[in-house]
Amino acid sequence: MTHLELIHIHKSFGSTVAVEDFNLSVRQGEFVSFLGPSGCGKTTTLRMIAGFELPSSGTIMLDGKDLTYTPPNKRNVGMVFQSYALFPHMTVAQNVGYGLKIAGQSKSQIAARVEEMLSLIQMEAFANRYPHQLSGGQQQRVALARALAIRPKVLLLDEPLSALDAKIRLELRQEIRRIQQQLGITTVYVTHDQEEALSLSDRIVVMNQGKIEQIGTPTEIYNEPATEFVAQFVGYINLLPVKVVTPSEGVVRLGNQLIRAGRFGHLNDKPVRLAVRPEELKSGFAEGANNLSGRVESVTYLGSIIRIRMEVEGHLLTLDMFNERRFTVPKAGESLSVHFPIEACWLL
Repeated sequence: MTHLELIHIHKSFGSTVAVEDFNLSVRQGEFVSFLGPSGCGKTTTLRMIAGFELPSSGTIMLDGKDLTYTPPNKRNVGMVFQSYALFPHMTVAQNVGYGLKIAGQSKSQIAARVEEMLSLIQMEAFANRYPHQLSGGQQQRVALARALAIRPKVLLLDEPLSALDAKIRLELRQEIRRIQQQLGITTVYVTHDQEEALSLSDRIVVMNQGKIEQIGTPTEIYNEPATEFVAQFVGYINLLPVKVVTPSEGVVRLGNQLIRAGRFGHLNDKPVRLAVRPEELKSGFAEGANNLSGRVESVTYLGSIIRIRMEVEGHLLTLDMFNERRFTVPKAGESLSVHFPIEACWLL
């Protein structure tokens, strides 16, 4: 069932188009991420859902009601900002209960809800502390609890983890997903971090220059990118210029070596690009697979992954291999053969 719907949303600032013909239906309890580079329009779209920006045209629906021009305080939407935005002169408990106080709830109602929220974020012992006495991760937990305290119909998060260090970011990412699933709240999350989007989301909206490039599950976005932008932005990928040999079978040529693609559209004799993820490549020859040979350019140790760059027919090809003890790492300058499944590559 559609819970939140954005219909032909367009937003311009003067002559600059920030968001163009944005269409999205979000189901009740779904976690949707807006993913894209800075300036792609994802935060502007989020702010239009919250009511902080008004669309130049289009409609925003929530539970079948038109909220397009409804003031932010009348939308029953919770917002978590990148900068925490906690009141420095208020304690944790007072910050969490602020929205309830503005709504006119009784002291006993506020106290009960604050206690419930602090339990949810596992910060009951911090109720009487002030924001400056908390770490960044703790402050963001409080901001999340404050947004949830008012029982919003939709939770909006604008890059809430970008100011935190890597370890805290990972912990809080897991915490956000746990809380979202526990409450079953519809959530829209803005990020430029592909790992966050892939690990948190039920669906991802990839945006570029104000437009939607693709909407899909994390698996669809990563394994079946609809455009070259999505393929390059989400994860690392090899894009090799190839020439079509047999259009009906997806057979192409890289230099003097033939490759068959598992996915391809209508092809002609014009050059296209072959796309394959580094982790799909394996060393050695395999019957029935695509096989390429070349020369090792560099080997980079990345802990659990060893990244090998090799030159094939004048082009660089990257493959990622697990750091297994039995694996003999090739050296720069050595010849290397690699193979990958036909279904693991596609043509753009």
